[in-house]
Amino acid sequence: MKKSALLIIAIMLISISGFAQKISGGLVVSPMLSWTKPEGPKYAENGKIKFGYNVGLLGDYNLGDNFAFSAGVVYNNYGGNIQYLDTIQKFITEDEQYDTILPNSIITYKMQFIEVPISIKGKTNEIGYITYFLRAGISPGFRYMSKATVENGVDDIVKGETIPAFALSVNIGGGIEYSLGGNTKLLVEAVYAAGLTDIDKVDIGISETKNEKISLNHFDLRIGILF
Repeated sequence: MKKSALLIIAIMLISISGFAQKISGGLVVSPMLSWTKPEGPKYAENGKIKFGYNVGLLGDYNLGDNFAFSAGVVYNNYGGNIQYLDTIQKFITEDEQYDTILPNSIITYKMQFIEVPISIKGKTNEIGYITYFLRAGISPGFRYMSKATVENGVDDIVKGETIPAFALSVNIGGGIEYSLGGNTKLLVEAVYAAGLTDIDKVDIGISETKNEKISLNHFDLRIGILF
């Protein structure tokens, strides 16, 4: 009986050890450039590029020597501005409701989302101290907070009727992992994220209203320490 119990414990320890060897991860920080992109030029125009950042945890589950499944949790602080070319019928913030915003008005959005990036990662064998890799995947995101400035107004929290609670983007990236000794690595990666969902619910026009699809894209320089 004791031998059976010891055998089971030994098998469990070996399994856990093998599983742990397949996992790596760590902390990442990314300065970023973000901008908005209207679906068409009829109702809105691109705004200026904004600076932002994200911070979070990323992990890899190795599927073999050269492939891994990657996932994580990231806090994104980003935004962009949009020039609406027609009248906005209704725009709701925490402190004020705009019944009409005149054509050519500029609204600047500052958004905070919690994202769960998921991707497949292909990587080389270690060359010297460096491993090169590429990754592609999606990032579902959930709104934490959003603010807006209408023209030269004051930052105000935007109500849920204006900014959707969910966003989705597709991501591609590539970079290097530099071995610092043992299992510790320095991560440097460039990531491009293209928004797939509409970031606003603003109705534009007077006689005929339209909700112009506006996506949010961003380019990140990701830096991290992996263990």
